[in-house]
Amino acid sequence: MLTLVLAEAEVELMPAELCNHPAVIGHARQRGKQPRKILLDSNYHHAAMTHLPEGRRRGRPDITHLFLLTALESIVNKQGQLNIRIHTRHDQMITVNPATRIMRNYERFLGLLEQLFEAHVVPDKGQPLLSLQENVPLKQVIEEQQADHVVTLSQDGTPVVLPLYFKKIKTQKTHHLLCVIGGFPSGQFHTDIKTITTEAISLYPEMLPAWTVASELLVNYGNMCR
Repeated sequence: MLTLVLAEAEVELMPAELCNHPAVIGHARQRGKQPRKILLDSNYHHAAMTHLPEGRRRGRPDITHLFLLTALESIVNKQGQLNIRIHTRHDQMITVNPATRIMRNYERFLGLLEQLFEAHVVPDKGQPLLSLQENVPLKQVIEEQQADHVVTLSQDGTPVVLPLYFKKIKTQKTHHLLCVIGGFPSGQFHTDIKTITTEAISLYPEMLPAWTVASELLVNYGNMCR
């Protein structure tokens, strides 16, 4: 089994201090919603985010969108070997049902997440595809998965050739591998990741997008399992 945790994902409802900004009000009105109930998105709210703490890092639900499209459509997921958890900057955990089919249209995806943040489950409790829990630190997200081996993907990690790395994992008879991928555009984890994972590895000298890292992991994990 492979678990992918998109950690510290920059997905959040509009911060209260930005709700009165003209760019936010205009975008909310266009979507027929209250400013506090829309997601912060740098694509639309860049002007409002100028003085927001860590403004260059925040408001990136597009990263989560592309990550989910990549993971849920993978062969590993179709074969029932994949778990997915999204951990947000505010310590919310989104559990993703493997049967979920994320819409390719980005605007519809934003609407889905906004519905999730309001109801904490979509589409309903009887058939939850996405569910959200509050106050779940990254350490707890990882511990709850009870994986045999936990690895962080980081530009500063030990360089590895992924096919060879997975061969080593296979010889160790690891039954459940958990991989932590940063859900932010740049910078470092806020959490002291070294204290909660087994090791940190690097796939490439330069920083890679989360969906590219996920794709590399999924393809090589699938090849290992054949």
